[in-house]
Amino acid sequence: MSGYILCQVEKAKTPYYIENISVNIYSIEELCFYLRHNIYLLDETIINEELCHWIRDELKLKRLYQKLYAILDKEHTVGDFILPIFKEINYLSLAEFREMNEKLQQFAEQPEIVRQKKKGDYLYENGKFVNAVKVYRKTLELREELLKTGDSLDNLGVQFLGSIYNNMGCAYGRMFQMEEAMECFGKAHDTLGSEASVRSLLYACWMSRSQEEYEKFADTLNIDDHIRRQVEDTIRDAKRDSSGTEAASEYEKIREIYEKDGEQAGNEAMGRLLESWTAKYHRQTGY
Repeated sequence: MSGYILCQVEKAKTPYYIENISVNIYSIEELCFYLRHNIYLLDETIINEELCHWIRDELKLKRLYQKLYAILDKEHTVGDFILPIFKEINYLSLAEFREMNEKLQQFAEQPEIVRQKKKGDYLYENGKFVNAVKVYRKTLELREELLKTGDSLDNLGVQFLGSIYNNMGCAYGRMFQMEEAMECFGKAHDTLGSEASVRSLLYACWMSRSQEEYEKFADTLNIDDHIRRQVEDTIRDAKRDSSGTEAASEYEKIREIYEKDGEQAGNEAMGRLLESWTAKYHRQTGY
């Protein structure tokens, strides 16, 4: 977010915790920013009584609380609930408000299963891999329920299902859970049978199995030799370049600090590095 937004309302002493992205918010401006930029994450974790009580007790906005609480008692859309929050402080210009309203209408018109999948994609793109996996699994469960009730999913096609498995495999891969990633990529390949899906499957197998197991598995796929050679060349190149990874680079910098500035400075630098890695882990996993 560029520039600054002047807070018009008292900041909260106790923050509101947003579970999906594991973050605390302290003001109505921060709440508006979140609502505007995270449409696909607007679910029961943010639209609930707890948020209403936080707005009343921490932000001292009793009229807004009453308005929102009354909406909760009725059958409502996401837009019904969040638009009054924007209006409270005139957070959006008239043009921005209209644009937001249109996005919310488009959001409401999409099937729930599509919204769930896009929610998983959004979480993955923002590094929330654990939560992304949870949402993808929920999307698959919803798909099974729809199939059991006879609802048609023809308009979604196999590409939709394959994309769920592929993206879930990517999320597992980013957490270095390669067996789970390989299972997901295998299902994506069974569904799609595309060159991209077989490449992902081979990468995951290479990372999670021995060389002998990889060779046997690759043979069972009966794929084009050219694709297989490309995948293996890419992996070998990555291994040769591994000395240039971020982690290796940071270790080299810290080693130089130890040699140049002494043990105390080196220990302090190592502490800062560990803190940054810990923060990154928390952002990605929510734990």
